[in-house]
Amino acid sequence: MGKELFNKIDSVIRSERLYANVNLMREDVIVRFGISRHRLNDLLNQYAGGVSFPQYINDFRVKEAYELITHHPEMSIAEIAFEVGFTPPNLRDQFKRRYGMTPMKYRTHLE
Repeated sequence: MGKELFNKIDSVIRSERLYANVNLMREDVIVRFGISRHRLNDLLNQYAGGVSFPQYINDFRVKEAYELITHHPEMSIAEIAFEVGFTPPNLRDQFKRRYGMTPMKYRTHLE
């Protein structure tokens, strides 16, 4: 039951791009799926590698930002940040944490 529920939550977050809403909160997911905060945390611990809810959501955001930076040079870094649910400073921090360089530095490596 747990894996099935996690897969359903994960699928909705991906397919509806819920992560791209900068105002997305844990409570939004809890209410939508009728589960407790504790249950959501348990699901993330068990099926998402033990990450916190913000880490789980930021993972979607930073991966999509990476793809947009790579394949859409016409978009500014700020546009990309807003598209995926980050503020520009947050994208910079999360991207650097994940990929070891800022989005701008990564983009210059592509040129």
